[in-house]
Amino acid sequence: MHDPIKRLPSPRRVLAALALVPAVLLGATGVSPAASPSPGPSQSPEGDITGEWPLQSAHFDAQKIWALTRGQGITVAVVDSGVAANHPDLTGQVLPGTSLLGDGDDGRTDTSSESHGTAIAALIAGTGASAHGKGIIGLAPDAKILPVRVTSGSQVTAPLLAQGIIWAADHGAQIINVSIGSPTPDPLLKQAVAYAGRKDAVVVASAGNNGQTGNEMQYPAGFPGVVAVSGTDQNHAFWPTSASGPDITVAAPAAQIASAGDNGQYVQADGTSYAAGYVSAALALIRSHNPHLTAGQAIAALISTTRDHHAVPDDQLGYGEIDPLAALTAPPAASTTNPLLAPRPTAPTASPTLWAGLGVSAVVLLAAGGVWLWWRRTRPRRPTPGAAAPRPAAGERPRNGAKKKGRPTSNASATAPRARSTSSARRR
Repeated sequence: MHDPIKRLPSPRRVLAALALVPAVLLGATGVSPAASPSPGPSQSPEGDITGEWPLQSAHFDAQKIWALTRGQGITVAVVDSGVAANHPDLTGQVLPGTSLLGDGDDGRTDTSSESHGTAIAALIAGTGASAHGKGIIGLAPDAKILPVRVTSGSQVTAPLLAQGIIWAADHGAQIINVSIGSPTPDPLLKQAVAYAGRKDAVVVASAGNNGQTGNEMQYPAGFPGVVAVSGTDQNHAFWPTSASGPDITVAAPAAQIASAGDNGQYVQADGTSYAAGYVSAALALIRSHNPHLTAGQAIAALISTTRDHHAVPDDQLGYGEIDPLAALTAPPAASTTNPLLAPRPTAPTASPTLWAGLGVSAVVLLAAGGVWLWWRRTRPRRPTPGAAAPRPAAGERPRNGAKKKGRPTSNASATAPRARSTSSARRR
């Protein structure tokens, strides 16, 4: 699953203005590179985040995160098109991986025309080292990338993707990022996700970018146990092109994302692929800061601390937009299992017993109200002192057997009949 992308060769000084540049469709040709600016001042120890809006204080607040952890000790597999390990912002960050395409490569080159795998990797673990510290820095800049090539373009088969997930789990990845997918819930792919879970690895997958054209959930994002990621924009709102549905776990930035490309270039792109990269980086931070957490506990920390947390996940943002800083300080969950394997929380509904009780109460109230109204209507009125007695209508016999005109005497007694209600409570 690939995304709208724009290729730029320039470091961060151009990236700082990327919010003003509209994205073009992924795979579009004839995108001309921009001129590279002169180098800027050196990067601070915490990194320069001028051109990367998700890292700024109004969003992830990366400076505060990096005071706690930078993702050291964590390996994130990027199951994609390979990663350009020679990019200045990824130098020393990419481990030898594999290509499952039979080309004999170790995954440390990117064969896609969109630099897809490279862009994902830089969002996770870029160092920002290029142009004197003005390049792309990832959310977890001390994590390492394990590249697993399963595609050379925009298409991938489900069996090959499954093989890539298994390979990553077998080679030490604690987080497995899958920013590609299949519209078919292939059983081999589902088995691969379960295998990675048994290896204590977290599988993160993008939901897809067809929210306005069919809204099909992609797989493995649609499988139980997978952290399925939708997209948000700079206002923390749902990115409407993102897929949505009951499988969404969390959301992350997906619009106007700046990252690294191959051949030392830079790109700007939209898509849930990049949102998944940020979620993978957040999980790397969580597992680095709390190395004893299981995969399930790391997921629990992520989903329990989202921005504007949704106790009952919705179809657009799931549990909400991720808040990595809050997740780092969350108390560990008591359960070590993956919470995404449990039934998804739903809004509370009235039980049958409650509905039955409400129905009985309604019948009783209706019956009581009927008796009161009947009694009020049949009860003889007391005459007002000094008022003239009512005259019988022509031809009407005086009430109570009176044989002459005058004030009637009352010896009537009203006995209320049993109220009978035909209403019944209807279960909803």
